[in-house]
Amino acid sequence: MIALMLAAAATTPLSGFGDLVGSCWRADFSPTVRDTHCFEAIYGGAHVRDRHEVTDKGKTVYAGETVYSLDGGATVFIYFNSLGGVGRGSVTSEGAKMRFVGAMRASPDKPEQRIDSEWSGVGPEGYEARSLVGDASTAGNSALRFTKVK
Repeated sequence: MIALMLAAAATTPLSGFGDLVGSCWRADFSPTVRDTHCFEAIYGGAHVRDRHEVTDKGKTVYAGETVYSLDGGATVFIYFNSLGGVGRGSVTSEGAKMRFVGAMRASPDKPEQRIDSEWSGVGPEGYEARSLVGDASTAGNSALRFTKVK
């Protein structure tokens, strides 16, 4: 029975996270600031958890966690962070690209912000993440290259 459930899970939209699950991936924002994401399957692969930390000179300055799940035929996520912020949205996949769309509050007292980002080249060698939101905080953002660190 479990083998059938695992085989079915391998063909779900969550399988787009397959190359990421079980490993941690890191990108450098600057020479001292890093963002590290660690992905794991939870509840027998029914969900995928992404825990991340942003460090500056090795000290954690921000952290967050995303849980990806299937809801009917859609992949959805909920995100929460160390500032008390919460976000929700959906993920679509096409080949080696994943698109994340939704909304979040950076902290409970902040206004809601749009989430619109894209990961491309998702695979065993890493991926690039880019914000597609056109505002002052993301203007000119180049893609961040995440590579496997463990």
